[in-house]
Parts: sequence; C-alpha cells; structure tokens
Amino acid sequence: MTSDRKIATNRRNSQQSTGPRSVQAKQRIRRNALRHGIRALALRTPAISTEVDRLASAICGKDADPADREQALLIAESELVLLRVRAARVEVIEQMVPFAATQKPDVTRSASVSLHEPANNLSCLKQLVTLDGYERRALSRRKRALGSLLRTTAR
Repeated sequence: MTSDRKIATNRRNSQQSTGPRSVQAKQRIRRNALRHGIRALALRTPAISTEVDRLASAICGKDADPADREQALLIAESELVLLRVRAARVEVIEQMVPFAATQKPDVTRSASVSLHEPANNLSCLKQLVTLDGYERRALSRRKRALGSLLRTTAR
C-alpha cells in the first residue's frame, strides 16, 4: 500500500508537469507525430480517402455490414500505411548507398576521413528502426482487422 506521504508527494510533483503552455510549444508538440508523416491519419486528404474507400469496397463489397465495413477500412488504411513505410524505407536505403559506395576496404584510410560517413549511416539506421516500428504497427492492425473480418463472415 502506498503511504499518505508518498501520495502527497506524487500529487505535488504532478502539479509541476502540466505540459507545454505557450502557443508555440503547443504547436511544436502537435507536429511530433508528423515526423515521417506515416503515423498521421491522412484520411482527410480526398485522394487517400478515396483510395481507402476503394480498397475497402474491394475487400468487403459496397453493401457490407457496418462492422465488416469498419474492419475493411482498417485493412485498407493499414495497406496504405505499409506502402508509405516501404517507400520511405527505400528512400532511406538510397541515402545510405552513396556512403556505402564511397567506403572502400582500404586499410590505409585515415580515421578522420571516415568520421562523417558512419554518422550519416547511423542516422539512416535510426530512421530504419523507426520505420520498422511503423511497419509492425500497421501489420498488427491489418492482422487484427483481418481476423475480425474473417470471424464475422464465417458466421
């Protein structure tokens, strides 16, 4: 059981961390999810919304049950996110290729010449790890929606 003293301390500490207060800070944190633009829900864009609707209709048909239609929309959204993630991954790998082409297995190269290349590659590797997380999330959402859709149509 947590003591009264600990509870009071936690309450005092929580009053100090209320998040950003200025307009600029609030606008800055709103863009956190848009770093790659992949996690951003882009259904507000007419072209993407139309594509999601077209894919959902192909998955479950126009006259589907609303629950099935919702699962088909999740599947379609996940597919589009996967396409975006994979395109972004190709771009990151293409950024790495020039560095890989300039790296020669010459043992006489000085350490100062290669100092900049690993930093760029490290940055690219970090981006690839982030993209892998986005891909895993989209695959998981798609798998869950497919399972739900299959369960409801099997009845």
